[in-house]
Amino acid sequence: MKIIYHCFGGTHSSVLCAAIHLGIISDQHIPGYQELMNCPYFDKVSGSEVGIIHHMGRDERENDIYILGCRSCGPIVEKIIREMGRLLGIAPDEVVMVDTTPYLNILLKMGGFLSRGLGLVGPGRIILYRGIRLAFPSFKGLVRKVKKQVT
Repeated sequence: MKIIYHCFGGTHSSVLCAAIHLGIISDQHIPGYQELMNCPYFDKVSGSEVGIIHHMGRDERENDIYILGCRSCGPIVEKIIREMGRLLGIAPDEVVMVDTTPYLNILLKMGGFLSRGLGLVGPGRIILYRGIRLAFPSFKGLVRKVKKQVT
């Protein structure tokens, strides 16, 4: 099975959820700043990479975990991926799309815009980290829901 976590830029909330899913980031505690910055792809995906599906790893059940940035086109991208799967003969339940944007707070949006949109990485990351600390329980809950769904 393929599980694709997606968000606006494919570099913050989708990466965090994929990292929690894979155990790169523990769901037992809020990650420290450096732990987050060491996470693959976190705040490293450029605007030109939006629309590119990045493989983050394989979970304990051999599901492939991916991240994707799709700007504000998440529902359309989900539909396109399902339709492409249908055309290629892939069963609809073999690809799970997970939209992480409903779990964003204002700090995550502002921090992401500063860091990736304006190139103000230092201030953006400080604000991002504060937003993640607040939203972490929601992201953790989303990942648990996805894992339960795919078992």
